Amino acid sequence: MSATFAAIPPLLLGTEALLGVTRSSRARTLEALRRHREPGALGRTMREALAAGAGGVVVTPSSEARAALAAEGAEVPAWALVPNVPAYVRDASDFGLVGAALRRVRGASPATLVRMGMTGVTHAAGVLASDLAGLVPVLLELECASLSARRLEAVILASTLTDLALAGEHRGFFDHYVRFVRSRFRVRAGFETHNLGTLLRRLREWGIAPDCVIGPVNPRGLQMKPTPEATLAELARAEFPVIAKELRAGGAASLEEGARFARAGGASAVIADLVDLDGGCADLSRLRS
Repeated sequence: MSATFAAIPPLLLGTEALLGVTRSSRARTLEALRRHREPGALGRTMREALAAGAGGVVVTPSSEARAALAAEGAEVPAWALVPNVPAYVRDASDFGLVGAALRRVRGASPATLVRMGMTGVTHAAGVLASDLAGLVPVLLELECASLSARRLEAVILASTLTDLALAGEHRGFFDHYVRFVRSRFRVRAGFETHNLGTLLRRLREWGIAPDCVIGPVNPRGLQMKPTPEATLAELARAEFPVIAKELRAGGAASLEEGARFARAGGASAVIADLVDLDGGCADLSRLRS
């Protein structure tokens, strides 16, 4: 069974557009990036989103995210979506694996460094064996330290690693991840996936109940794998919260239409990404009502 946490807020703000990888048009993605390029813009959007009814912000470690969370203090309930795969790959290419790791702990407190060392020691065998279950906890320590969120609500594993472990049928990894996040960070442990129906079926068969799973749910069936019908069937059977993303199906549906479809299909909450908002945070107010 899942750990005991407060109810998941029905509406979250997503910031995936800032990574430059979305299913929306290039023009919409570039516009979302442009709007949040100037210093302080993301922090203002976070503040406006919370005022409009969003219960938290799904955020990936980046310089913009760190600045926004620092500016807004403890007011932002942060749902950490980690790791920032594009940034980590880029930094590892430029500075090497050790250099990429050091960039993520720059300025960390002594207590954080000690905790990271403990995680490294307890997972050393897995790290040396290049086992995902040993490597990911160390990576989580690096990424969460880099994010520096003062009010951490959840640690969500990004779809790149979730779907890699899913393809390998790595049951032990999923079980270990949930236990590690709950014991280490004392927050919700979740997974993001682009294979929602398949992941939900596997977790059900394995008897593993994370605190949430994030995946595509929309009226056009975009990225609802293996099929939209199978995904909705598993969504109805899930015994833990499922949070819907990709509500607009790359622009083929309205935000309201996507949210209604997801909630009717059994999603506990929805994520409205920056790239989904036509009228800014006013869209969130209408969605929340």
